[in-house]
Amino acid sequence: MHYITTLLQIAAVYSLALISPGPNFFMVTQLSLAGRRGLGVMSAFGVGVGSTLWAALAMLGFATVLQRIDWVYNGVRVAGAVYLVWFGFKLLRSGARRDTASVGAVARQNTEPPPPPARHEYFRTWRTGLVTCLTNPKSCVFWTSVFAAMFPAHPPLWFYGVALATVATMSFGWHCSIAFLFADDRTQRGYRRIRRPIDAFCGVALVSLGVKLAVDR
Repeated sequence: MHYITTLLQIAAVYSLALISPGPNFFMVTQLSLAGRRGLGVMSAFGVGVGSTLWAALAMLGFATVLQRIDWVYNGVRVAGAVYLVWFGFKLLRSGARRDTASVGAVARQNTEPPPPPARHEYFRTWRTGLVTCLTNPKSCVFWTSVFAAMFPAHPPLWFYGVALATVATMSFGWHCSIAFLFADDRTQRGYRRIRRPIDAFCGVALVSLGVKLAVDR
């Protein structure tokens, strides 16, 4: 019973972290808006894998070691900041780009769904979600702190597996629900009408998060 209570406490703390908008949220949102539902789900799956890897590293003690090796931690932090800023500027450029199509073409774009994504796009969006999560060392700090405060001493082997399964399920479930929300047909139609300001907003948010990640220590 003690272990079940601990798992519930970890899940409660993680749920608060999940609902707080961050790089993962904006990345999954943008990929879902820009493509089909399957692309959003694949990006959510990538984030789920990344979150589970960070939790596993924290369990094994590697996350604590990473925090204590300044050049490794700062390298991950700077890489993550550069990645977010690059992706954010990419969205800003997309939002600011002038549409040279005719009025009729624009009208069709606003009413017709985009063509189905190619197969390689699924892997690319999964990789984007994974890289976004893994290059955010704040996840390392979060899981190290959570497990240091809540993880029981010398738990049975099954507890490790259940804890990781809980993290994976919660991360994928939350981000997948975001993907389904923003990949809804009505949401997609609305997005195509106001694509440029939404892309610009997401771009500014990602650039800001990247800059914050770069200056925070």
